[in-house]
Amino acid sequence: MRRSTKIVGILVGIGAGVAAVVWLLRDRLMGPEAMPAAPLRTPAFRVVPASGPRPTTEDDDLTRVKGIGPAFRARLASAGITRFADLAAASPGKVADAAGVTEDRATEWIDQARQLAG
Repeated sequence: MRRSTKIVGILVGIGAGVAAVVWLLRDRLMGPEAMPAAPLRTPAFRVVPASGPRPTTEDDDLTRVKGIGPAFRARLASAGITRFADLAAASPGKVADAAGVTEDRATEWIDQARQLAG
């Protein structure tokens, strides 16, 4: 039994050695890989700017509404509400969902925006 185990170990070692040498010399044995003729060009797409929120003027700054600071202004802008007219026309539910406040507070903001919008 010991003799067969020793022979199997020697054969496995020789096989591993041959495999290692072939692996090291694979480029010389198989030749260089063929390179593609020309790299593929990535398609050019026309970029259309997304219709984002309209720019505001200083007279139309939502932070003039009591209770709206820069954080709430950013949340409302991500929902497309950037002007007093937008806020005044929005429903309390939409404003509450966009800003993460109660509908009562959203209603107060809408009322103030209606006054400021004139």
